[in-house]
Amino acid sequence: MFLGKKILYLPTCHSTNDIAAEIVRDATYPEGTLIITDQQTAGRGQRGHAWVTSQGQNFTLSLLLKPTFLRPEASFLLSQAVALGVRNYLQRYLKSVWVKWPNDIYIHDYKAGGILIENTWQGSRLTHSVVGIGLNINQSTFEAPRATSLRLETGQLWSLPAELPWLLQSLEQYYLRLRNGAEAAIREEYMSCLLGYQQARAFRAGDEVLTGTIVGVSTAGRLRVEVVPEGRIREFEVKTIEWIWPAD
Repeated sequence: MFLGKKILYLPTCHSTNDIAAEIVRDATYPEGTLIITDQQTAGRGQRGHAWVTSQGQNFTLSLLLKPTFLRPEASFLLSQAVALGVRNYLQRYLKSVWVKWPNDIYIHDYKAGGILIENTWQGSRLTHSVVGIGLNINQSTFEAPRATSLRLETGQLWSLPAELPWLLQSLEQYYLRLRNGAEAAIREEYMSCLLGYQQARAFRAGDEVLTGTIVGVSTAGRLRVEVVPEGRIREFEVKTIEWIWPAD
């Protein structure tokens, strides 16, 4: 296993993704290097949101990858493969694990994790990717609504050192599948576990509130929604649309 073969452990840091970005061109840190911390003070999530986690209770980590084999138009596949790797790990213990577009991890309708991938390009060539993952394992209370953890879902505490190899093994499995050309299979599996797929949902796009059905995700990673009542399919970039959840 090459993911995590070299580990940079920091008891506390501002952001594992930022640390990874600082060392990405240092040859002493090969592909698969893991940066992991107990406490992140300035973690970032999608849409510019902060990623808040309790100290020492969850996985807060980043991986250095070099997916130079990916074409620019297919770079969203990395996001899909990583999300599937995290989901596959959780499915060791749980059944109802979903990916919410683009790459949040949900158990039932509650968020258990998030992924933030930051790519470095040289022209049209993808040279490095920093893959940040936050996954709720032992946290039992949350400030954010609609959040959960492996502990809350299973009723037991988990050893993070014992679970880390299983998570890395699952991530590596899907990354190698991607590297070996299983693009169609990854896209198909991603759609099979996409939260809300073929279901009517409410969304907010800027100042617009709309109802529609998720009918797919484009190769470039745009969410495809069939909007009612007009029946027109619209595509949305990341950060341009959000779900409106029903009141619990």
